[in-house]
Amino acid sequence: MDQHPLLPHNSFDRIIFNFPHAGFQYSTEHEPNQIKLHQNLVRRFMRNATELLAENGEIHITHKTSYPYSEWKIEEIGEEEGLYLKEEVEFDKRDYPGYVNKKGSGPNSNKNFPVGSSSTFKFVKSLSKKEMNRRLALSTSLASEFTQLQV
Repeated sequence: MDQHPLLPHNSFDRIIFNFPHAGFQYSTEHEPNQIKLHQNLVRRFMRNATELLAENGEIHITHKTSYPYSEWKIEEIGEEEGLYLKEEVEFDKRDYPGYVNKKGSGPNSNKNFPVGSSSTFKFVKSLSKKEMNRRLALSTSLASEFTQLQV
C-alpha cells in the first residue's frame, strides 16, 4: 500500500482486509511454515495500514477463528505492530454489501469458500502513555461524580 502512487497522500477511517491468505507454498494450512507465510502477510498489511490511518481510524481484519487459522494469532501480531484490539465481532457478510468471498489462486480460484466460524478484529493505534493517563483520569473523575450523585 505504501508503494501506491495515491494512497500515501491520504488517510482513511477504515482499512479492511477480509480473509487474508498468502496462497499455498506448502501442502496444508496447518504446517508451521505455511502459517508463518500468512502471519507475515498480515504483519506487513498492518504495518502499511497503520501509516494510512486517520487519527481515530481502525484496521479491520476478518479471519476464520477455528484451527488451524487460530494459529495465525492475529491479535498478537497487532500488538507487535503497535495496535490495540478495540473489538472482536462475529463476521456477518451483510455488513459488507456487495462483498463476495473468493479463493485467489489454484484450480478453484474465483470460487467461494466456506467462511465458517469467523470474526472481524477491529484494531486501533495503541494509545500513548499520556493519552492512557488522560482517559484514566477522566474515567476516575466520572466514577467519582457518579458515586456522589448516588449519595
